[in-house]
Amino acid sequence: MSSSGIEAVRAWILARNPGRDHVGSDENILESRLVDSLSFVDLVYTIEAAADVEIDLDTIRISDFETISTIEKTFFSGSS
Repeated sequence: MSSSGIEAVRAWILARNPGRDHVGSDENILESRLVDSLSFVDLVYTIEAAADVEIDLDTIRISDFETISTIEKTFFSGSS
């Protein structure tokens, strides 16, 4: 599991939200609007780059992107 990769995703989220200095691993980043519909595709690209995976936008499940924990489990566990 790449902790530096998931930290790159966390840093990207924080960079887009200058009023925040922390994102909890289980905080819902979609419900809290840390990632909105306009930045969601950028989040996908950030995950792809950090995890060295390709994400098919036609088959994604939003639940895989709700928290840092689910992103890490889905894209950084080595089982993708």
